[in-house]
Amino acid sequence: MKKLLILSLMIGLSVVSCTDDITDYNKNPKAAEEVTPDVTFTNAEKALGDLMTEISVGRNLMKLWTQHWTETTYNDEANYDIIGRDPSAGFWARVYNTILNDLASSREAIAADNFTSEAVKANQLAIIDVIEVYSMQTLVDLNGDVPYSEALNVVDNITPAYDDAFTIYQDLISRVSADVATLSNGGASWGAADIYYGGDTSKWAKFAASLQLRLGMRIADYDESLASSTVSSAYDAGVMESSDDSAIIYYEGAAPNTNPIFSTFELSGRFGDYVAGKTSVDYLLSLDDPRIDDFFTMTGDGEYVGGPIGANNSYANFSHPADYIVFDPTYPGAILQYFEVEFFLAEAVERGFISGDAQEHYEAAVAANIMFYNGTQEEADAYLAQPGVAYDSANWKELIGTQKWIALYNRGFEGWTEYRRLDEPDFLVNSALTDLPVPTRVFYPVDEVALNRANYEAAVQNIGGSDDLYTKIFWDVN
Repeated sequence: MKKLLILSLMIGLSVVSCTDDITDYNKNPKAAEEVTPDVTFTNAEKALGDLMTEISVGRNLMKLWTQHWTETTYNDEANYDIIGRDPSAGFWARVYNTILNDLASSREAIAADNFTSEAVKANQLAIIDVIEVYSMQTLVDLNGDVPYSEALNVVDNITPAYDDAFTIYQDLISRVSADVATLSNGGASWGAADIYYGGDTSKWAKFAASLQLRLGMRIADYDESLASSTVSSAYDAGVMESSDDSAIIYYEGAAPNTNPIFSTFELSGRFGDYVAGKTSVDYLLSLDDPRIDDFFTMTGDGEYVGGPIGANNSYANFSHPADYIVFDPTYPGAILQYFEVEFFLAEAVERGFISGDAQEHYEAAVAANIMFYNGTQEEADAYLAQPGVAYDSANWKELIGTQKWIALYNRGFEGWTEYRRLDEPDFLVNSALTDLPVPTRVFYPVDEVALNRANYEAAVQNIGGSDDLYTKIFWDVN
């Protein structure tokens, strides 16, 4: 198991010699003169892993909006009321200020490196680009139009323009396609600095192709032609083939490298803020789903009971998120997983983007997720044989959408995003106590109104004229 590197900037200290230049006395002899590219690269990977894994009402609250979890005393977010919060600000800060900024620093350091071979540099740069593509897709899927072409030029431009969301998607598809081609050549890359794959370029090539597949499938209802060509190209290049190809971040037992859910529940003492969501528990029980004991705990009465979505739920009266997920500091997080790829491929077959057997892909996806949660192939076979789960091509969208929603438990952002795209399972619409449907986006950071108003207003007009929770992202056309 790969472990997180100690994220320390105290590397390569140089010995200070006598000098006639008095300005040298202004240098801190204990500070690193330069940061090597591997340090900022690892920081970026960890920041992305934390962002996609955490539960945070100030940054990533989507475990609530998928209705897998719900709240207890403080229940605004479960009722889709985030007026007192600014989650986009937290998301933007993590992506722009940390992930993209650290990756830019790594790029600069690679360019200045005269010792590493050009082939290795090419692989390192391609992997950096893949992470940038992933991060920017996530931002677009959160807000719609966002700063892109001017996103990192904040030194000279603190009021970056927003780019059209579909235009960004087109460029992301082009970029990741080029990255797939580079990484398919093999060779060395980041080595131990890479906390996802340990520098395995072949794994990164599959990740990049799988990300390309995701980009293509996201726009399937918006631009069928581009979606089809993107998906078929990714599939031909070689996407993930087993759970061994999944991008996983392995955490450690001590801060600051613990799982961020553990940090919230145990270190910050917020474990009493969340219980199992009634929507999720009731549906899992209706299918006798073998994952329910891996998702949730039983109550003191030996039953699985979910709290009504948006209610003032008592922590003592309802099932909780499973102990090993929230109280184990080393529980891994996930960036992109094999079962997601198989669900996409099943859908791609049904849409005619690729040839193959949709049922095989669907069943592989469900089985892989059950086994990811400690199940067996026998349990998966029995589950897939049930009338409510067995594949039916005439009903592919409901089956794929609902089973994907289950499988993306603990993957809140992606679960919410795929629900928005497929509108399945349809029972999420009226499952919360609030009269409002599940939000389709998050409004822009509050500071953008004050500090970047002209560009903000132009973006709002371009996405439909309203910066609220129910303006749809361009690909959400149903």
